[in-house]
Amino acid sequence: MQWHGLKIPVIFLTFVIGLALVFGGQWFYQQYNFQQPLNEVLANKELVEKYTIKEDPTKSLITIELSKNANNLMVAYQELNQSVSEVMGENLYQIEILSQTDDSLDQVFYESHHVIYQAQVMGNFPQVAQKVEEAARKQGVDGKVFVDENNIYLQLAKPDGHYLFRIIPRHDYGIIDTTEGGGKIAKGN
Repeated sequence: MQWHGLKIPVIFLTFVIGLALVFGGQWFYQQYNFQQPLNEVLANKELVEKYTIKEDPTKSLITIELSKNANNLMVAYQELNQSVSEVMGENLYQIEILSQTDDSLDQVFYESHHVIYQAQVMGNFPQVAQKVEEAARKQGVDGKVFVDENNIYLQLAKPDGHYLFRIIPRHDYGIIDTTEGGGKIAKGN
């Protein structure tokens, strides 16, 4: 079959082979540049009990269940984030830390979340620690709060094995930062 002197089956076959090469190349690139090295890094971490990696067109979602000997959520997250960052390079990713929560842990978070989000804006972190410890004591829960330059880490644990981990970003990226050279306000002057 021909169309204006061109063989349509040959054109179609060439198109299909080209598409297969493009998508196959993309798969191999993802598999050997990100998936396999990321699997090796996470599988060799003592902090990691289980993990899953889901690819999305915009970013990779890495879901992690920490082992029982992860005593400091902040240190564990920073170590995992550093390792993942080395593999992912400039590619976007999100790390989600799983919890095995129950009603009493959820109640502690509920009683504390207002002061946590207030501290996100105002920086009153000692009040966060005090409120979390107070709410945790009422429920018979061990509560810890850690803070670094990027996040607020809430770690709640019960003797029966239930735990709740929350990582809350310290910075609201919707707020205009005017600390560097006058920021966006000074640029208009």
